[in-house]
Amino acid sequence: MLSPSGVSMRFGHVSMRFWASLKRARRPTDSVYHGRRMLPLKLRILKRVDRYLGRWLCLHQPPRAADLRAAHGDGRPAWQPRPVPPDDIRQILLIRPGGIGDAVLTFPMLAALRTHFPAAAMDVLGERRNTGVYRINSLVRDVHRYDQSPHLVWSTLRRLAAKRYDIVIDSEQFHYLSSVVANHLAPRYLCGFDTLGRGRFQTHRVPYNEKGYEVYSFLGLAGALLGRTLPFEPDRPFLDVDARWLQWADETLAPYRDRPLAVIVPSASSEHRFWEPQRYADVARWLTDHGFVVAILGGSDALHASRIISQGHPSSECLNLVTKTSLGQTAGLVQRARLYVSADTGVLHIAYGVGTPTVHMFGSGIQDKWAPLGRKYVVINKGLPCSPCTRYGYTPPCPYGVACMDAITASDVIAGIEEVLKR
Repeated sequence: MLSPSGVSMRFGHVSMRFWASLKRARRPTDSVYHGRRMLPLKLRILKRVDRYLGRWLCLHQPPRAADLRAAHGDGRPAWQPRPVPPDDIRQILLIRPGGIGDAVLTFPMLAALRTHFPAAAMDVLGERRNTGVYRINSLVRDVHRYDQSPHLVWSTLRRLAAKRYDIVIDSEQFHYLSSVVANHLAPRYLCGFDTLGRGRFQTHRVPYNEKGYEVYSFLGLAGALLGRTLPFEPDRPFLDVDARWLQWADETLAPYRDRPLAVIVPSASSEHRFWEPQRYADVARWLTDHGFVVAILGGSDALHASRIISQGHPSSECLNLVTKTSLGQTAGLVQRARLYVSADTGVLHIAYGVGTPTVHMFGSGIQDKWAPLGRKYVVINKGLPCSPCTRYGYTPPCPYGVACMDAITASDVIAGIEEVLKR
């Protein structure tokens, strides 16, 4: 049974005999798991460069933010956050490495900046896997990437430096290079998380809470620039979807208008988020038996699972769109859905952002940091003693066959669906 709050499901005490059986269990990295996907080579190289060269540059590069060098008459240190007057801010750059979910959760921060700095254009510097998020709507003017070939990276940095941004927000938490780049751009104000000694570059230093919900962390960056704590309403959608993506979704769903839509995203970009495709198939069968049409979405890591889920379903019941939609089209479909089901994956945060009720599974990830808040969102979490095991963005190899996910049954997810549909 789900807990009364519908927020988590617990195992309680796990015996030594049970742990021994887990060690013998087949891991999802065996033939069952066909979705193993490593980071692209360019990102792996960047991570290594960050660890060595980035750290050295962060320690030795002189701070270049103009406001750090300015004299202030209020008696406070130059780095201490002070509200930024909105009148003379014309350009803002957000640096956002990471995946889809991190990018989605920056939108409440961006909306607050848009309200406070109405005359400012906002750009983003990100990477291939997350920049599509910022094309879901028109809040951001331009999107740039750093995970390109070296000559394109240098031309991008030169182009950004020529813009002379008034504010650069470094939203990275645990790496150095983003801070080095932000400092190199020499903005007037540089705002970021004061981690790993990077605060020496920042005019607005913000402490980072590793356990708190990530939206609040990003809002803290905007709050430092605005000089106040910014509110967040967990049950209020915060991600607008452009009309063209909604129109595309309506045209795609036209043959299914007489049935409610449920979206399943069986993505498993790592073994730590893998859930058996057959269990997704059992959930899909329950949904179609109860009048839903099921749309399967995701990237190449979901191809194997999508074939198992859609097997035996007529096209009138199941729509397999894995690898066939952009993030904008995905957002349009998810907003039109009555229900969303997945593990802890990027599209989950899109579903939360657009206000679609979700049932989602957590194991290795930190639930308090990444699970959607609010009444319409049910998380299935067995609460094993070994989970969550992710720390500072890194998840170690699992010696227990990813038991935190394996312990979640299709019946658990169906019970979550029944609960969320009552709300």
